[in-house]
Amino acid sequence: MKVAIITGGGSGLGAVYLKTIRKRYPELDEYWIIDIQEDKMKEVSGNDPKIRPVLMNLSEDDSYVYLNKLLEDNNADIRILINNAGVETVASFEEAPERKLVNTVRVNSEAVMRIDKTCIPFMREGSSIIHTASIYAFSPVPGDAVYAASKAFVRSLSLALHEELKEKGINVMVLSPGGMNTAMDRSDLRKKSLLSMPFLDMEKVANGALDQAEKGKASYVPTLYYRLYTLFCKLFPSSFTARIIGSNYKK
Repeated sequence: MKVAIITGGGSGLGAVYLKTIRKRYPELDEYWIIDIQEDKMKEVSGNDPKIRPVLMNLSEDDSYVYLNKLLEDNNADIRILINNAGVETVASFEEAPERKLVNTVRVNSEAVMRIDKTCIPFMREGSSIIHTASIYAFSPVPGDAVYAASKAFVRSLSLALHEELKEKGINVMVLSPGGMNTAMDRSDLRKKSLLSMPFLDMEKVANGALDQAEKGKASYVPTLYYRLYTLFCKLFPSSFTARIIGSNYKK
Protein backbone atom coordinates (compact mmCIF):
# COMPACT_ATOMS: atom_id res chain seq x y z
CA MET A 1 0.00 0.00 0.00
CA LYS A 2 1.50 3.34 -1.07
CA VAL A 3 0.96 5.95 1.62
CA ALA A 4 1.86 9.47 2.68
CA ILE A 5 2.28 10.12 6.40
CA ILE A 6 1.90 13.54 7.99
CA THR A 7 2.55 14.09 11.69
CA GLY A 8 0.67 16.98 13.23
CA GLY A 9 -1.80 16.52 10.39
CA GLY A 10 -4.88 17.64 12.30
CA SER A 11 -4.25 21.37 12.13
CA GLY A 12 -1.94 24.16 11.02
CA LEU A 13 0.72 23.41 8.43
CA GLY A 14 0.07 19.66 8.76
CA ALA A 15 -3.53 20.07 7.64
CA VAL A 16 -2.38 22.21 4.71
CA TYR A 17 0.17 19.53 3.79
CA LEU A 18 -2.64 16.95 3.79
CA LYS A 19 -4.76 19.00 1.41
CA THR A 20 -1.78 19.74 -0.83
CA ILE A 21 -0.46 16.18 -0.98
CA ARG A 22 -3.94 14.77 -1.56
CA LYS A 23 -4.20 17.03 -4.62
CA ARG A 24 -0.63 16.60 -5.93
CA TYR A 25 -0.36 12.83 -5.49
CA PRO A 26 -3.82 11.34 -6.13
CA GLU A 27 -2.26 8.00 -7.08
CA LEU A 28 -1.38 7.16 -3.46
CA ASP A 29 -3.57 4.55 -1.80
CA GLU A 30 -3.93 6.32 1.55
CA TYR A 31 -2.95 9.49 3.38
CA TRP A 32 -2.22 8.93 7.07
CA ILE A 33 -2.42 11.84 9.49
CA ILE A 34 -0.92 11.44 12.94
CA ASP A 35 -2.12 13.71 15.72
CA ILE A 36 -3.11 13.74 19.37
CA GLN A 37 -6.29 15.74 18.62
CA GLU A 38 -8.91 13.26 17.44
CA ASP A 39 -11.54 15.92 16.78
CA LYS A 40 -9.19 17.93 14.58
CA MET A 41 -8.29 14.84 12.54
CA LYS A 42 -11.96 14.04 11.99
CA GLU A 43 -12.54 17.60 10.88
CA VAL A 44 -9.80 17.64 8.25
CA SER A 45 -10.50 14.06 7.09
CA GLY A 46 -14.16 14.66 6.32
CA ASN A 47 -15.64 11.62 4.63
CA ASP A 48 -12.61 10.92 2.46
CA PRO A 49 -12.06 7.12 2.63
CA LYS A 50 -8.41 7.50 1.59
CA ILE A 51 -7.51 9.63 4.62
CA ARG A 52 -6.66 7.57 7.70
CA PRO A 53 -6.51 9.36 11.07
CA VAL A 54 -3.94 7.77 13.39
CA LEU A 55 -4.39 8.86 17.00
CA MET A 56 -0.98 9.01 18.68
CA ASN A 57 0.73 10.72 21.56
CA LEU A 58 4.26 11.25 20.30
CA SER A 59 5.55 11.57 23.86
CA GLU A 60 4.68 7.95 24.72
CA ASP A 61 6.87 4.93 23.93
CA ASP A 62 3.93 2.68 23.09
CA SER A 63 2.92 4.99 20.24
CA TYR A 64 5.89 3.89 18.14
CA VAL A 65 5.19 0.19 18.74
CA TYR A 66 1.63 0.85 17.60
CA LEU A 67 2.76 2.74 14.48
CA ASN A 68 5.25 0.03 13.53
CA LYS A 69 2.56 -2.65 13.77
CA LEU A 70 0.18 -0.53 11.71
CA LEU A 71 2.81 -0.18 9.00
CA GLU A 72 3.56 -3.90 9.03
CA ASP A 73 -0.11 -4.95 8.99
CA ASN A 74 -0.79 -2.74 5.97
CA ASN A 75 2.37 -3.68 4.08
CA ALA A 76 3.03 0.05 3.89
CA ASP A 77 5.21 1.60 1.20
CA ILE A 78 5.79 5.13 2.50
CA ARG A 79 6.30 7.44 -0.45
CA ILE A 80 6.17 10.71 1.49
CA LEU A 81 6.82 11.33 5.19
CA ILE A 82 6.10 14.82 6.51
CA ASN A 83 7.66 14.89 9.99
CA ASN A 84 5.88 18.04 11.04
CA ALA A 85 4.41 17.80 14.56
CA GLY A 86 5.65 20.46 16.94
CA VAL A 87 4.89 22.38 20.10
CA GLU A 88 6.13 25.66 21.50
CA THR A 89 6.05 27.52 24.79
CA VAL A 90 7.24 31.10 24.47
CA ALA A 91 8.63 32.36 27.76
CA SER A 92 11.94 32.90 29.46
CA PHE A 93 13.62 29.65 30.45
CA GLU A 94 13.31 30.53 34.14
CA GLU A 95 9.56 31.22 33.95
CA ALA A 96 8.50 28.41 31.60
CA PRO A 97 6.95 25.34 33.29
CA GLU A 98 9.45 22.48 33.25
CA ARG A 99 6.87 19.94 32.03
CA LYS A 100 6.17 22.11 28.98
CA LEU A 101 9.87 22.44 28.16
CA VAL A 102 10.35 18.68 28.50
CA ASN A 103 7.37 18.10 26.22
CA THR A 104 8.84 20.53 23.69
CA VAL A 105 12.04 18.48 23.50
CA ARG A 106 10.13 15.19 23.32
CA VAL A 107 7.78 16.26 20.53
CA ASN A 108 10.08 18.53 18.51
CA SER A 109 13.30 16.51 18.73
CA GLU A 110 12.89 13.00 20.13
CA ALA A 111 9.64 12.31 18.27
CA VAL A 112 11.11 13.42 14.94
CA MET A 113 13.97 10.96 15.42
CA ARG A 114 11.64 8.14 16.49
CA ILE A 115 9.18 8.70 13.65
CA ASP A 116 12.10 8.52 11.21
CA LYS A 117 13.47 5.40 12.88
CA THR A 118 10.06 3.73 12.67
CA CYS A 119 9.22 4.77 9.12
CA ILE A 120 12.50 4.55 7.18
CA PRO A 121 12.43 0.70 7.00
CA PHE A 122 9.15 1.09 5.08
CA MET A 123 10.64 3.49 2.53
CA ARG A 124 12.48 2.78 -0.69
CA GLU A 125 14.08 4.51 -3.65
CA GLY A 126 12.10 7.57 -4.68
CA SER A 127 10.63 8.16 -1.23
CA SER A 128 11.09 11.49 0.50
CA ILE A 129 11.11 12.88 4.03
CA ILE A 130 10.44 16.50 4.91
CA HIS A 131 11.25 17.70 8.42
CA THR A 132 9.68 20.93 9.66
CA ALA A 133 12.31 22.91 11.52
CA SER A 134 12.30 26.71 11.80
CA ILE A 135 14.43 29.74 11.05
CA TYR A 136 15.07 29.62 14.80
CA ALA A 137 17.22 26.54 14.10
CA PHE A 138 19.96 28.88 12.86
CA SER A 139 20.60 30.81 16.07
CA PRO A 140 19.96 30.59 19.81
CA VAL A 141 16.81 32.55 20.68
CA PRO A 142 16.48 34.09 24.15
CA GLY A 143 12.85 33.94 25.21
CA ASP A 144 12.30 30.82 23.13
CA ALA A 145 15.47 28.94 24.03
CA VAL A 146 14.24 25.34 24.19
CA TYR A 147 12.10 25.59 21.06
CA ALA A 148 15.03 27.02 19.08
CA ALA A 149 17.37 24.35 20.43
CA SER A 150 14.88 21.59 19.56
CA LYS A 151 14.65 22.86 15.99
CA ALA A 152 18.45 23.07 15.70
CA PHE A 153 18.44 19.34 16.51
CA VAL A 154 15.93 18.74 13.69
CA ARG A 155 18.03 20.68 11.18
CA SER A 156 21.23 18.87 12.10
CA LEU A 157 19.53 15.46 11.99
CA SER A 158 17.97 16.25 8.62
CA LEU A 159 21.20 17.29 6.94
CA ALA A 160 23.00 14.20 8.26
CA LEU A 161 20.22 11.85 7.11
CA HIS A 162 20.17 13.54 3.72
CA GLU A 163 23.71 12.25 3.21
CA GLU A 164 23.17 8.86 4.88
CA LEU A 165 20.07 7.93 2.87
CA LYS A 166 21.21 9.33 -0.46
CA GLU A 167 22.61 5.96 -1.56
CA LYS A 168 19.20 4.36 -0.99
CA GLY A 169 17.51 6.99 -3.15
CA ILE A 170 15.57 8.43 -0.19
CA ASN A 171 15.71 12.22 -0.05
CA VAL A 172 15.59 13.98 3.31
CA MET A 173 14.94 17.72 3.32
CA VAL A 174 14.60 20.21 6.15
CA LEU A 175 12.05 23.00 5.83
CA SER A 176 12.90 26.09 7.88
CA PRO A 177 9.95 28.48 7.73
CA GLY A 178 9.45 31.79 9.48
CA GLY A 179 6.27 32.84 11.25
CA MET A 180 3.01 31.16 10.31
CA ASN A 181 -0.47 31.31 11.82
CA THR A 182 -0.43 27.74 13.11
CA ALA A 183 -2.03 26.01 16.08
CA MET A 184 1.07 26.46 18.26
CA ASP A 185 1.07 28.63 21.35
CA ARG A 186 1.19 32.38 20.66
CA SER A 187 1.85 34.39 23.80
CA ASP A 188 2.06 38.14 24.31
CA LEU A 189 5.84 37.77 24.38
CA ARG A 190 5.81 36.32 20.88
CA LYS A 191 3.60 39.11 19.59
CA LYS A 192 6.41 41.50 20.36
CA SER A 193 8.82 39.62 18.11
CA LEU A 194 7.74 37.40 15.24
CA LEU A 195 4.51 39.23 14.52
CA SER A 196 6.65 42.18 13.45
CA MET A 197 8.13 39.87 10.80
CA PRO A 198 6.14 38.76 7.75
CA PHE A 199 3.85 35.77 8.15
CA LEU A 200 4.04 33.08 5.49
CA ASP A 201 1.22 31.63 3.41
CA MET A 202 1.06 27.99 4.54
CA GLU A 203 -0.19 26.73 1.18
CA LYS A 204 2.78 28.32 -0.57
CA VAL A 205 5.11 26.89 2.06
CA ALA A 206 3.74 23.37 1.60
CA ASN A 207 3.88 23.50 -2.20
CA GLY A 208 7.35 25.07 -2.15
CA ALA A 209 8.67 22.41 0.20
CA LEU A 210 7.27 19.59 -1.94
CA ASP A 211 8.72 21.21 -5.07
CA GLN A 212 12.19 21.38 -3.51
CA ALA A 213 11.96 17.86 -2.10
CA GLU A 214 11.13 16.52 -5.56
CA LYS A 215 14.33 18.17 -6.82
CA GLY A 216 16.35 16.34 -4.17
CA LYS A 217 17.23 19.43 -2.16
CA ALA A 218 18.56 19.11 1.39
CA SER A 219 17.22 22.38 2.76
CA TYR A 220 14.51 24.94 1.98
CA VAL A 221 13.89 28.36 3.53
CA PRO A 222 10.82 30.09 2.05
CA THR A 223 11.02 33.72 0.83
CA LEU A 224 13.95 36.08 0.42
CA TYR A 225 13.26 37.78 3.75
CA TYR A 226 13.88 34.63 5.77
CA ARG A 227 16.81 33.57 3.60
CA LEU A 228 18.45 36.88 4.52
CA TYR A 229 17.63 36.18 8.17
CA THR A 230 19.40 32.82 8.01
CA LEU A 231 22.33 34.41 6.14
CA PHE A 232 22.69 36.89 9.01
CA CYS A 233 22.78 33.98 11.45
CA LYS A 234 25.46 32.21 9.41
CA LEU A 235 27.70 35.25 8.98
CA PHE A 236 27.97 36.28 12.63
CA PRO A 237 28.89 34.36 15.80
CA SER A 238 25.97 32.74 17.60
CA SER A 239 26.67 34.80 20.73
CA PHE A 240 26.15 37.99 18.69
CA THR A 241 23.02 36.83 16.85
CA ALA A 242 21.50 35.63 20.13
CA ARG A 243 22.03 39.05 21.64
CA ILE A 244 20.48 40.86 18.65
CA ILE A 245 17.52 38.47 18.37
CA GLY A 246 17.00 38.48 22.12
CA SER A 247 16.75 42.27 22.20
CA ASN A 248 13.28 41.91 20.60
CA TYR A 249 11.94 40.09 23.66
CA LYS A 250 10.63 42.52 26.24
CA LYS A 251 8.81 41.55 29.40
